[in-house]
Amino acid sequence: MKKNKKKIIFVDGFKIRNTLDVNFGIIHQYSSKINEYTPKFYIPKREIWFDYIFKKELDFLIKIEKAQIPKEIKSYSEARDYIRKNFCLPGPIPEFILKKEKHNDLTISYIDGSIIRKYIDPEFIFGGHDLVYSYIPKKGIWIDGFMDKREIFYVLFHEEAERKLMEIGKSYDIAHEYASDFEREMRRSKGSGFYPGDVNYLFRNLKTKKIIKKIYVIKKK
Repeated sequence: MKKNKKKIIFVDGFKIRNTLDVNFGIIHQYSSKINEYTPKFYIPKREIWFDYIFKKELDFLIKIEKAQIPKEIKSYSEARDYIRKNFCLPGPIPEFILKKEKHNDLTISYIDGSIIRKYIDPEFIFGGHDLVYSYIPKKGIWIDGFMDKREIFYVLFHEEAERKLMEIGKSYDIAHEYASDFEREMRRSKGSGFYPGDVNYLFRNLKTKKIIKKIYVIKKK
């Protein structure tokens, strides 16, 4: 199946985050813009990569990906507001909390992220906390309970680190960058993360096409 002449490729997002790009979310296209945060230069231009774990959300998230943002909208926050207003479903919002637990002075809620994306915020990916998302209760962290279970530890680690940095005055962008570095190092220390530049990088002797076709691609749709 093609959308805007691009093939939708289901990929192993966990493997991508462990070997190339810790900021790979659910759905991405090629981008080489210098001024874009973590541009996806490694995705072939005629493909849309979609983390197969979230395949039940494909139709909804493809609509978001294809959305044409009006030219008068310049900032990222304005674009997010536009997407929420035009794509989120009206209430009532179904129950989305799977379980809660306390961690120090924080409440960790494991939630159905697909409900959050459809009804509240299509840009909610993996996890978030109250200092970034206004809809998360004070001193709260939300974790998508339906992501790859191997991922949950790293996402929670990232969100807690990011939140601590924001508490002491770091902006979100800077805190997120630090937290991403910490997360990458944690993945290394647990034996699942190997990145370009590491002596033991798994794909050092593989050509780009082979990495894409033999390692990341699950199937085409």
